[in-house]
Amino acid sequence: MTPRAAEGTAPCRVDLAGGAPGGVTVTVAIDRRAWCRVETGVSGVLLESRDTLRKASGRDVAEVIEKGTLEPVARVLRALGVETGLRVVTQSRVPEGSGLGEGVALGAAVAGAVARALGRETSPEEIGRVACEAQRAGGEGPGGLPEGLTAVHGGTLALHPDDGGVRMEGLALDPARIEESLLLVEGTRSVAGRGDLSVIRDVALRVSRALLADRFEEVVSLWAEEWESRRGPGWPSAESERIAEIVRGAGGGARVCGAGEGGILAVWAPPGARGPGRREAVVAAARAAGLRLFPARVDLRGLEVE
Repeated sequence: MTPRAAEGTAPCRVDLAGGAPGGVTVTVAIDRRAWCRVETGVSGVLLESRDTLRKASGRDVAEVIEKGTLEPVARVLRALGVETGLRVVTQSRVPEGSGLGEGVALGAAVAGAVARALGRETSPEEIGRVACEAQRAGGEGPGGLPEGLTAVHGGTLALHPDDGGVRMEGLALDPARIEESLLLVEGTRSVAGRGDLSVIRDVALRVSRALLADRFEEVVSLWAEEWESRRGPGWPSAESERIAEIVRGAGGGARVCGAGEGGILAVWAPPGARGPGRREAVVAAARAAGLRLFPARVDLRGLEVE
């Protein structure tokens, strides 16, 4: 078989609400993407991460997994039924543990590129499932809805539980409206902030309805309600609480990414309609406190393979 190569990229995400089992998750793909290159026709399995400078190799996937290096990529290969004969090079613009779904995005990029390099017809839903399950197999994901769908499809989605699976609803929202309200800031990781799951599920539904009704400012109070419901031993971290207090004091909302345990906080602060509003006040307060906010552009591309 002639050696072949393929490259794949997929976006990370910010969860705007939800994450509780049995409830809707509202999520948006952002322009921080994971990348990989897959080459066939090699002996054994060769894995390389350019951002972490780690490498792993073995006669087959089982040997790589046993060594414990770059396991998530190896688990994607195993989920696709590939045991040997590939070189996979990866790179991510998002550090591990951010809570922005970087692992699932990388898994989607790898799964898509492997399928293309091997000449397989693999549906977007199957790629999303493989990406998500490869993370959960190593205890790296919440085990809830298939977050891989965001990496595959892009845009703003509502993921509804449906007969043991998931129903994906694309939310018809203006990306510019999301971008002018959503910012990110680096915090510190927390223990999982599970909290009151019934409140988290209820808030997620209300966030979805508020966004669809163009009531973006309501999200600020809804995030505050969810934040309080998640409080518990070890949650939030002291730094995340400090950042949230600064943001709330200026009229914005804060949410810890990654089911409440990521190292990045999402900030929600819509701008004023005809003058300075919440966004402008939050940016000024953050600057005065020495915080660096950075934008989150909506990614509409989803998974791309060539």
